[in-house]
Amino acid sequence: MKLRSIVFVLTVVLASSVAKAQSGFFVTVDAQQFTQDGYRLNPAPGRGNVDRPWLFGPSYGAYYDIHHIPYTQNVHMPSVPYLNKLKAPPVVVGIDFRGDTYRINEYGSQLDRQDGILSLRVAPKKEFMGTTPYVIGGFGVGHTRIPYAASYTNNIIYAGGIGADRKIAKHIDWRMFEARASVLAHYQVANISIPNQSNYLVTIGTGLVFRVR
Repeated sequence: MKLRSIVFVLTVVLASSVAKAQSGFFVTVDAQQFTQDGYRLNPAPGRGNVDRPWLFGPSYGAYYDIHHIPYTQNVHMPSVPYLNKLKAPPVVVGIDFRGDTYRINEYGSQLDRQDGILSLRVAPKKEFMGTTPYVIGGFGVGHTRIPYAASYTNNIIYAGGIGADRKIAKHIDWRMFEARASVLAHYQVANISIPNQSNYLVTIGTGLVFRVR
């Protein structure tokens, strides 16, 4: 099963499981700068050895907020001094699962990227200036096929980012922006190990969030 199929199935399962929680699913349009450092085996003089194409495509997924019950409502621990006086934290911690598909034509061929990422999500309980900012960070699988390659390369991807949602309807938010920075671990070009090879990704996007309460 291809990565996009796995991501789609998991997204549907997660989205369907959030019907009784403060959660939502989202669709965004993204642009991703894919930086390959040391990608040429024999770089031409003066051309350098770095490639930074911009790829474009959709990102889709769901988030599930885990709400903590305040200690003041916990009647099972009356013997612990001062514990019942503690306040619940001002933030909500949850999980975020997403998949994306990016493409661009380059060098007369096509560069394809697909990611599936599971992240920890932290957001404030109360809106800030009419918006709900959030922070995400996690890891997953990066699926890459560079131009003229016969197969995909699978790598662990580490990602972190920030974003902000703004309510525009009863159950719909506008994802004003999201910016993420990522890295592919042990990245190789066409399965050939190259000294000092590295890969970094910067992704920005905007879209809609459909909240489930």
